[in-house]
Amino acid sequence: MRLSVFLKQLMVLAMLVTAGFSVKAQGLEIGGGLGFTNVTGDITKGFEFAEIGFAGQAFVRYNLSNVVSARATGMVGLIHGADETNPIDPFAKKRDKDFRRFVLEASGVIEYNFLDYKERKSIVNWSPYFFAGFGLFAYSAKPESSTYSRIQPVIPFGVGFKYRLDKQWNLEFEFGARKTFFDHLDSVSDVPNPNKLEPRYGNELDSDWYYFTGISVSYTFYSIPCPFNSY
Repeated sequence: MRLSVFLKQLMVLAMLVTAGFSVKAQGLEIGGGLGFTNVTGDITKGFEFAEIGFAGQAFVRYNLSNVVSARATGMVGLIHGADETNPIDPFAKKRDKDFRRFVLEASGVIEYNFLDYKERKSIVNWSPYFFAGFGLFAYSAKPESSTYSRIQPVIPFGVGFKYRLDKQWNLEFEFGARKTFFDHLDSVSDVPNPNKLEPRYGNELDSDWYYFTGISVSYTFYSIPCPFNSY
């Protein structure tokens, strides 16, 4: 397919999507936020304050109803860890491995708001919510990791809290976990050389996880009804 034809089709699709968004009031939101990441795997088994990294995200949300939304998100964050921070056992202390890399994620999730806080007559202007979906992430790899694909699938899910500041602005706090199917984010997986007597480097059957905790602000676009429709 020629590039010009593809661009025309992409423009038509964008126009149709935009038209669909304008059909419903308060349907479309855009937003972004900042937060921090951490990771668990063969090196880090739990939360370590010294191993948090900073992250940022931007998203587009479409409110299918007052309680159900679809959200597309892009996120970039730094993850890192080291055995010397808090060795999980004597083998980890002798292993003395560390890692530091960036993760770029694109995902789509469905959100469910437990309270109908967007309804005008609602007595509350806040709601806890749950989200889950599917995405892809890419990571900055060291030369020894070049044998593995730098793009991997991920399942994001988590909980959050939304607060409606006014008709158009919303404040959100969110914690999300990312289930990967990959065990090389921390550069530790299986035994590097099983013929040598050395501490086991990791468990290749135990995939790595990473997490995002942050605060976001979003802006809601309201469609203006045409006055001629009332005649």
